[in-house]
Amino acid sequence: MTTNEMEMTTHNLLHYCYTCEGAALCDTEEKCKACWAEKGMLAEAVKDLDETTLYLQMMHA
Repeated sequence: MTTNEMEMTTHNLLHYCYTCEGAALCDTEEKCKACWAEKGMLAEAVKDLDETTLYLQMMHA
């Protein structure tokens, strides 16, 4: 895992999982990534969106 991937994972854990009611169910990094992808929170899942939509999702997620 690169430094950028670690920073993004840490950011997502703090930003999305801290307030998630189902966070206790995600006991591995793979489960967390699957949850984020399901909810459209990963960059790979949203790369086709335009820049404004992506920015708004990041700010209001």
